[in-house]
Parts: sequence; C-alpha cells; structure tokens
Amino acid sequence: MSRLTRLIPWRQTPATLIAASLVVAGFLLMSVSWWFLVLVGLGTFGPGVLRELGWLRDKDEWQQRAAHRAGYHAFLVAGLLATVLMAYFRSGDRMVRNPQELATLFMVLLWSTWFFSSLFSFWGAKKTAMRVLLAFGGFWMVFIVAANTGTEWQGPVGLFMSLLLAVPFFALAWLSRRWPRIAGVLLLVAAVFFFVRLGMHDVSATDWIDRAVLIVLFLGPLLGSGIALLQVGAGEDEADAA
Repeated sequence: MSRLTRLIPWRQTPATLIAASLVVAGFLLMSVSWWFLVLVGLGTFGPGVLRELGWLRDKDEWQQRAAHRAGYHAFLVAGLLATVLMAYFRSGDRMVRNPQELATLFMVLLWSTWFFSSLFSFWGAKKTAMRVLLAFGGFWMVFIVAANTGTEWQGPVGLFMSLLLAVPFFALAWLSRRWPRIAGVLLLVAAVFFFVRLGMHDVSATDWIDRAVLIVLFLGPLLGSGIALLQVGAGEDEADAA
C-alpha cells in the first residue's frame, strides 16, 4: 500500500476517482454557469446512492459501517441546526439578506460533518486531531507569508512575530497525542476565543447567515477535534504514551 493510499480514508476505486473528477469539474465550471454545481452533487452523493441501491459494491462491511455512522452524524448536526433555524424564523418577523446562503450553509455543514466523522473513524481521534491542527498551522503560515509579501510588508521581524501565531496550532497538535483530553479542552476554548475575537457573534439578524459558512469551515474542525479528544479513554492515553 502506498503512502498516499494510507493518507486517504478510502480505497481508490474507479467510482471514487470518477466521483472526485465530477466534484473538481463542477467547482471549476461554476464560473461558466452555476448549473455545473449539479456535478458536485452527483460526485458527492451519487456513489452513496448507488451503494444503497446495491448497484455499486466497492466498499467492505467496515467501510460501509463507517460511512453510515458519518452520515448519521451529518443528519444529527444538520437536523439540530434546521430545528433551531425553524424556531428562529417562526418566532418573529425574521429576514435574511441572502437566503440562497442557507442552501450553501447546509451543504457545507453536511459535507464537513461527514468528512471529519469519516476521518475520525479511519484514523482515530488523536491522529485526526493532530493532522487537522498541523494543517491549520501550515495554512496560517502560508496566509501570513502571502499577506506580508504584498503591500503590507512588515519586515523580517514583523513577519517572524506574525508567524508565531501559528505556534499554538503546532503545540496543540503535539499535545493531542500526549494528553488528548487536555488538548480537547483547549481546542474548545480556542474555538470560543476565535468565535468572539473574529467578531462572528457581532452580526445583525439579516447578516449572520453570511458568517455561518465561515464558522462551519473555520471553527467546525476545532470543535469536532476537541469533542473527539475529550472522548479518548485513559487506556488509550497510556498505550500511546508508552
């Protein structure tokens, strides 16, 4: 098995490759017409529909159970949000400036919940959290370097100080392998901190939907990793520390 295959939580079957190609093509062609977004839906949900109909058999029993578990998690999260939004909009005269963003919000929420649940099932809580945090730290460093090479160049000292902001992500990545529950608590605290610090709570009743997608994409992995790490048992801690 190649290193690339080990990093991806599913086998590279022809159906997977075709589905991935449809998703990529759909995103690339959206600039031509939004109807090409349908390709993204076919690539994302089509294989699952075919498997449930029994027309596609490219997963073993363990993979099917993991997929069903991830789908149930997505149902729970999206269903809870739908219930809250229904209560919110029906409890008064509520307006949404960009109602089409509701569909985007639920699509992002469903996909991201399913994706991270699949990763947690395949890699386990600690490995997944570590890799998510390393990705966050790496992305943050790239963002800082890109910002400082533009018109807002702060010099090497300013760049170095800005890069230090990525250190907590790498520190939490290391901590998640040694003391996962402590890292889980810190991740939940970090999610709340970013929620307040980035002003995600300070939006009007007509604008908050526009921020919701950002909340899911940015804070969702931190919250998911934190909750998963809090569920790691003491026996697993000792086994990994040995």
